[in-house]
Amino acid sequence: MRKVRGFTLLELMIAMAVFAVLVMLSYSSISLLLDSNRNNSGRQAELQQLQKALLFVERDIHQLADRAVSTEYGEATPAFHTPTDAGVLLELTRGGNPDMAWELRTSGQMRSTLQRVRYVLEDDKLLRQSWNLLDHLETDPPVSVILLEQVKSLKLRFKGEKADWAEVWEDVGLPKAVELTLDHENLGEIKRIFIGYL
Repeated sequence: MRKVRGFTLLELMIAMAVFAVLVMLSYSSISLLLDSNRNNSGRQAELQQLQKALLFVERDIHQLADRAVSTEYGEATPAFHTPTDAGVLLELTRGGNPDMAWELRTSGQMRSTLQRVRYVLEDDKLLRQSWNLLDHLETDPPVSVILLEQVKSLKLRFKGEKADWAEVWEDVGLPKAVELTLDHENLGEIKRIFIGYL
């Protein structure tokens, strides 16, 4: 009769040590994979936020409307201008604002489809501020939306009918193109040209 022989204590310890090394290698690989996935998710979220911000700017530039606004003191503010206020980059009138227009019309009220929009750089955030009424009071608070965070700087340049690119819009009327140069903390420098009023 054959004698059944089992594992020795030394063999069991070696097998457990090999298994522990394999588990540690697997864990480090999975940890690296999860970290990489987390980093990619963060980068993807930043890219999506950038795309959304550029889409807002593009739509506003494409739908420029040549309609000046009146201040509460009766002064006219151009349809498109670059204010000298700190942090304010651009203020414009745009068309194609259907928000609530249908509901207001069905209730017997009428409202313009024009909208006043302002872009502001504040605390490293690009804000889009808007008013549904063009001729609003200075004290009327805008609807403010954060389009993009971690913006180090943002510069705009404008091209008129015949003039070269200018950093301040001083012409009468609307620009033919707007160049945006944005410096983002993680994404670097992004430059886009938007074709404006044609």
